[in-house]
Amino acid sequence: MNEKTIATIALSDQGFADLQAVLREAAHWVEAASVQGADLAVLPETVNLLHRSAHDAPPEHFALEDWRTETAILREAAAKHRISLVLPLLVRDGASLANRFYLLSRDGSELGFYQKQVPATGERLAGVQPAHNTPLRWEGLTLGGGICIDVYFPNSVFDPQMEAGADLFVIPSMTPAGAFLDSCAVLYGVPFVLAYSPWSRILDRDGKELAAGGFRSETLRASLGSPMQQAKINFDAVSLFADFNGEKILALQRHYGPKVRVRFDQSNCLFFVESRSVDLSIGEIMREFGLISRRDYFAQLDPEMATRSSAKNIL
Repeated sequence: MNEKTIATIALSDQGFADLQAVLREAAHWVEAASVQGADLAVLPETVNLLHRSAHDAPPEHFALEDWRTETAILREAAAKHRISLVLPLLVRDGASLANRFYLLSRDGSELGFYQKQVPATGERLAGVQPAHNTPLRWEGLTLGGGICIDVYFPNSVFDPQMEAGADLFVIPSMTPAGAFLDSCAVLYGVPFVLAYSPWSRILDRDGKELAAGGFRSETLRASLGSPMQQAKINFDAVSLFADFNGEKILALQRHYGPKVRVRFDQSNCLFFVESRSVDLSIGEIMREFGLISRRDYFAQLDPEMATRSSAKNIL
């Protein structure tokens, strides 16, 4: 069993006079997420543009030249409360612009960044540059990324990161992604975390919502309740296509008893198996019973997919 609690934080794009006001609000909710037991907080896309409505200037005017110094109040709050942070920003990188999220560890150190791979039309016109990315390492997990419209290009954005062993995807966004995101969770067999202020969503590997909410809520618009959503996810788990694996499930359950949890998704023909014991890994379970993940099962049936599939990836 390897459980992590992940939180999303919704932030309004109204009522902020400047960036420091945005960061103070974000810091308040990052602290609240930590108090509630979150290991990682994910903020919505380009938080340094949220005060833009109070000014008459194009987005590029708000790009940060020295993001570390300019976001110190938020970074220091996260480090003080020992919570990791996904911090999405529009930044200047030399002569160009980049839409990125930076991944910060519990002590505030930088673990790397993800840069938007498919900038939208307005971003391209403003000079925002695309980039190809590799997943980031975070507390023993491989964290894949996407930003906003990236989600609609899964073959070029998600496939390479899955082949590099991504255990989950975090997506700061200004688009809701909708049912498309549900299908991605099922297709890739990993959790997806969408930080979208109107309606953030945390999806398990079966595409089902573990948590959802945001400023579409009448309660939140009335300044009641919390803009924070969070869920505990077990990453010691796997999606199995029923063919080949299904005949072994009953024996697996009898062998491990309460050390495993098994769910069957009839409509998608999938079993979801997770370890519920600290001394039993999903890798051990799969080796013991000769199981194969949904992704690898289909890869062996499709020669083209098989050539792209990573031997490391078991999820």
